[in-house]
Amino acid sequence: MSLNESDNIINQISQMTCEQLEEVDLEVYLVSKAKLTDNLYTSVEEHLDPKLRQWVKESIRKELGRLKFEDEDGRKKFFVSDYDFELTKNDFIAKLDLTKDETLIKKKNKLLQSLSIGANVEDSEVKFQVIKLTVEDECAYFIYYRGIKQSAMTKRNVSKMPTIRHGDHLVIQENDVVEFGGKIELIIYNEEFYIISPRTLEYSFDYNDHISIRKDENLHSITSMDFFDEDPNVDVFVEKSNQYMVSRRLAGIEPGTLRILERSFVERCKELKEIKEKTPLSPSDKKAYIDRYELLWPLFDHIDVFDKKIKIDPDKSIEPLIYFFADKIVESFLTKEFREAL
Repeated sequence: MSLNESDNIINQISQMTCEQLEEVDLEVYLVSKAKLTDNLYTSVEEHLDPKLRQWVKESIRKELGRLKFEDEDGRKKFFVSDYDFELTKNDFIAKLDLTKDETLIKKKNKLLQSLSIGANVEDSEVKFQVIKLTVEDECAYFIYYRGIKQSAMTKRNVSKMPTIRHGDHLVIQENDVVEFGGKIELIIYNEEFYIISPRTLEYSFDYNDHISIRKDENLHSITSMDFFDEDPNVDVFVEKSNQYMVSRRLAGIEPGTLRILERSFVERCKELKEIKEKTPLSPSDKKAYIDRYELLWPLFDHIDVFDKKIKIDPDKSIEPLIYFFADKIVESFLTKEFREAL
């Protein structure tokens, strides 16, 4: 069911009045990870006073509203795109179908099972919050990856001491603090994840393991291609690919795209060589020319267009090269707009 359908609980909550929200059931859980057990998670339910319960529900409604944007007809709606391994697009929510990933659906089920079991969880062990909202027989889960702020009194060598006003005096804040509200990071609805913060998905469900597998598979494919030059060069590329953003983008490249890259690499080098050779000598004309090809120009740091080889410059970012491998520059610019300009 689409997020924008009138029967969708998430869409319903985003449009409720304060009076309607009072009828929505709310449950709050603080969750820790139990990686060394079959349960994977342990949870404890927290009970809130009525004013705080209502505030949390209104906060979620408000944040859902902020996730809506106007379409071409001026109507407010959620914009949803399928999840890939890169960061979510601005103004879009990324949808991940759990039925296609047995490991992830198992972790999701383990998390929800832990909510019904209950356990003793130390404040220092809490990793994230799960807020469950129920309307009639339907429910949605909102995840916030944040722990509990421990009192400064339990820490050694604190440099700042939080205080609260008690009557006419300021006294030390001795209790741990649980924060609610703020931007929604992840929503679980039926067998789907709606992702606003990819890192919350990765941290809450250790999903970076999945990204690492895809990244390593693509790394092996790319560095095994004939155009990759010598072992030290491969080592530099592998080291740079471990950076967070690069790693995600590398993992997102489809196998079919890499096959096309291998077949077309020599042709792309010929095109890049032609662009490089036509660089004007005049400084002003040269600057304008480079600006024209600003998306392609960083490729010359890593591609020897004469030997038709990848030769990584260790001092330069490899992100432009990852875009090249992903066919984002090749298809959208080089083979179309830029070829016509030659």
